[in-house]
Amino acid sequence: MENIKSKLHALRPELPITMIQLPDGENLNTMWLNYGADGILQLINDSKADLQSNSLEIINDFKIGFKGKTGEFFVIGQLPMDLGNLRVTLQIVNHHNQKKTRLKIDLYDFVSVQNQCRELSEKQGFDINLLEADLIQLTDLLEEYRESLFDAEINPITDKFSEMELTPQANEKAVQFLSNKRLLENIDKLLEQSGIVGEEENRKLLFILASSYKMPYLLHALIQGTSGEGKSHLLNSIAECMPQEDVMNLTRITSKSLYHYREKELMNKLILIQDFDGLDEEAQFAFREMQSAKFLSSSTVVKDMFGQTRGKMKQVQAHFSSLTATTKAEVYYDNMSRSVVLGVDESQEQTLRIIKQQNMKIAGISSSESEQQAKQLLRNAMRVLKSYEVVNPYADKLMLPLEAKMLRRLNSQFQNFVSQITILHQFQRKTDDKGRLIATKEDIQKAVEIFFSSIVIKVDELDKSTRQFFERLKGYVKSQPNGTTHRFCIREVRQDLNMSKTSANKYFQTLQELEYIQAVEGSVNKGFKYQVCYWDNMEKLKAKIKEDLNKQLFAF
Repeated sequence: MENIKSKLHALRPELPITMIQLPDGENLNTMWLNYGADGILQLINDSKADLQSNSLEIINDFKIGFKGKTGEFFVIGQLPMDLGNLRVTLQIVNHHNQKKTRLKIDLYDFVSVQNQCRELSEKQGFDINLLEADLIQLTDLLEEYRESLFDAEINPITDKFSEMELTPQANEKAVQFLSNKRLLENIDKLLEQSGIVGEEENRKLLFILASSYKMPYLLHALIQGTSGEGKSHLLNSIAECMPQEDVMNLTRITSKSLYHYREKELMNKLILIQDFDGLDEEAQFAFREMQSAKFLSSSTVVKDMFGQTRGKMKQVQAHFSSLTATTKAEVYYDNMSRSVVLGVDESQEQTLRIIKQQNMKIAGISSSESEQQAKQLLRNAMRVLKSYEVVNPYADKLMLPLEAKMLRRLNSQFQNFVSQITILHQFQRKTDDKGRLIATKEDIQKAVEIFFSSIVIKVDELDKSTRQFFERLKGYVKSQPNGTTHRFCIREVRQDLNMSKTSANKYFQTLQELEYIQAVEGSVNKGFKYQVCYWDNMEKLKAKIKEDLNKQLFAF
C-alpha cells in the first residue's frame, strides 16, 4: 500500500491521499457485497471524522480549531512560546445546544483543568469525563504544534520540499539522469525547457556555479548588464531549478543583518542578491568576508545571568554559493574578484527570442507543465548529489592566459569549476583509495568550453555590456561612407542603435575614459563629435586564447 501511495503521490502531488483501515477479514470486494456503496461511504466518512478529531485546524495565526467529543474548541490569540506553560484563551461550542463558553486556562495546570471541567459540567451540562479527555487531547496536539513552530524558528533548515518531491521513483529517475554520458547537454536542454531562452553560454555556466552550494568547492557568479536586459530573469530561472529548501532569495541586505544569523543558518545555501548595487559598504564587506573566510565573527556586549555586562564572541558559519546581479560596469575590486563575472546577451536576436517566448506563453502555446517537469528533474538531481573531494591529475598541465585580470583568483575559480563538473558526473567517475573523485580529461575540456566566456571577460578591458556596445559602434562606423575615419555624435549613434540617452551617455563616458574613442570637434554647448581611436580586435584575441588552451589540452 505504501508503494501504491507513493506512485499516486508522484502522479498527482497536489491531492491529499489517506489510507483507510478496513475491518478485520474484509477487503473492498467483500465490503461491496456485504454493505454496498453506502457502507463504503460510511466507512470513508467515519475515517474522515476520526482524522479531523485527532488533528488541529490552523484557521489563521490567531485562531486554532479542534473538534472534540463534547464540542468544538477554538484557541484564540497566539500560543505562548514559553515552553513552561500553555496558558490559552478557549472558546468552546457545545455540540448539543451550540452555546459558547469562553475561559482562560493553563492546560499544563492539571488541577485547574479538573476544576474547570467540574464547573462546566455543573453550569453548562458538559460530560465531565469526555470534556477532560478532550482537553487532554487538545493539550497534546497544541504541545506538538508549538514544538514544530519552535523547531522551525530555531532550525529553519527543513526538508519539507525534498520529503514531498523526492519519492523513491523520483530518486531513481534523478540517478538515471545523472548517469547519462551526455549529462551536460541534457542539463542544457532542460534549462531551455524550463524557460531560459537563448543565453546558451551563460545558462550552463550559471547552473554549474549554483550547483556548488553544498559541495567543497564553492563558486559565486556576478551577472552584469544594463537595466531591463534580463539579469534578474536569468538569475531567478536558474534558482528555480535548484531545491527550493536551499535557496535564499534576497532583494536587500542591511549593514548588520549578516552578523545576526544563527550559527549554521547559512550552511549549504544558494544565496540570490537581486541587485548588488543596493548593498551598502558594510553589507558588501560582510558578504565578501563570508565568501572568502566562510564565517563572520564579531565581538558584542551581552548581559550574563547575573545581570553583568561582558564581551562575547559571536560567530556565524557560512557555506554557500551565490548569484548576484548588477548594472554597474565596475564593481568594487574585492567583490568582483571573488566571483565569476559574466554578462547577459543584449543582442537584438536575443530580444526577439525573448519576445517570441513571452508571446507563446501568453497565447497558451508553450506548456507550463513541461517547464515544471524540467525544473523538478533538475531539483531532484541536485538533491541526490553527494559532496565529494576531487583530485585533478591534470591541474598543473593547463595555464590560463597571463593577460587575464585577477589571475590568481581566476585560476582558483577555474580549478573549482573543473571539480564541480566532476562532482556532477559522480555516478560516472572513479574514486581513488581515499574516496576522492578523479577528474578526467573530458571534465577539463568541458570546463574550458563552458568557462571560456568568463576567461575572455577577465582578459577584456571592457565589461561585457560595454564590449557589446563598442562592437556595434564599430560596425556602425565602418558602414559609413568615410569608414573608420567617420566622426559621429551621441545622438546619431543612439538613434541608429535604438538605445536610451542614459545608456548611450554611460557607454560613451566609459569608452572615453579608457581611450577607445575621443572627442575631435565641438563644444559643451553645441555638442561633441567623436572618433574611434583604438580599433581592437576582440575576435582575434578570443581565437588566440582558445587556440592556446586547445594546444594545452591536446598535449595531455
